[in-house]
Amino acid sequence: MAEVKPNLDSIVAHMRGVRDTVADELDHRADRVLAVVEAHRHIGALAAHTKVRTNRTDSTVTLEDPAVYAINYGHWARDGLTWVSGIHAIEAGL
Repeated sequence: MAEVKPNLDSIVAHMRGVRDTVADELDHRADRVLAVVEAHRHIGALAAHTKVRTNRTDSTVTLEDPAVYAINYGHWARDGLTWVSGIHAIEAGL
C-alpha cells in the first residue's frame, strides 16, 4: 500500500524546480501588472511602490499605495458625480 507523507506539500514546495517555476510564473505576472501600472502616467507613486518579492517558497506582487483600491477598482471623483474607472492592474496579473 502506498504511503503519503503528511508534509508532502512542504517537500514539494521546497523543491528547487518548483521554486524556480513559481518565481518564473510570478515574473511574467508581475510584468503584466507593471505594464498596466506604467501605462497610467498619473500614478507614478503607485509604480514606484510596486514591488515583486520572492521568498523561499512563494512570490508576491505588492502594490503599496494608500489609494491602491481606488486606483485599481475605480472611485467617485471629488465632484461626487463622476465615476473614475480603475486601471485593473491586479486583474492583469491573474
